Amino acid sequence: MALDLVQIRELAGRKEEENSRFRQFLKTGCGLEPGEIDQRVFETTLRVWAGIDCTTCGNCCREMNPSFSEEEVDRVAQRLGMERQQFIETYLERSEAGSENLWQTRATPCPFLKGNLCSIYEHRPADCSGYPYLHKADFVFRTMGMIERTFTCPIVYEVMEELKNSLGFLRAGSQPPSRVEEERTGTSATCRTQNGKGTPS
Repeated sequence: MALDLVQIRELAGRKEEENSRFRQFLKTGCGLEPGEIDQRVFETTLRVWAGIDCTTCGNCCREMNPSFSEEEVDRVAQRLGMERQQFIETYLERSEAGSENLWQTRATPCPFLKGNLCSIYEHRPADCSGYPYLHKADFVFRTMGMIERTFTCPIVYEVMEELKNSLGFLRAGSQPPSRVEEERTGTSATCRTQNGKGTPS
């Protein structure tokens, strides 16, 4: 599994067009309800995450500008022994208009990243602790963001690839799965379409 940022970006770039078709497949061709897809995502994420040690990666900490709520600003400032305003002036900037939180880190990599480890791990903001947001509901309505994260996070990349297999998505040049393969992978017949362009078999 690729953890290097250059490698994961290269792999994700090769899959970008296919992932866009998979996004449409989830919305119009899969035949599963959003909640059922969420359950597949949750189960797949647990399996994939068990095989990856995030401390050997750290790509998200090198690429993201996590946001901070007002409470999180106070909490991390206290953790660092800094006055609130000093903490803001040293590390943060205003988030874009319309963002849920007012503040975000002003630079990448994250200033709290030491090696591949977070120096404020127990006090990190929810934007970090919840990343890459695969445990949130309504995956099918958040697929654009997930496709973007395949360029950074190997967990998201692998979850997307496993979902394509388990949901019966037909990749370019592939053949529909046999009945034996369906039984092995648990592929639903209602999901077996020509990438959203055909009818369920």
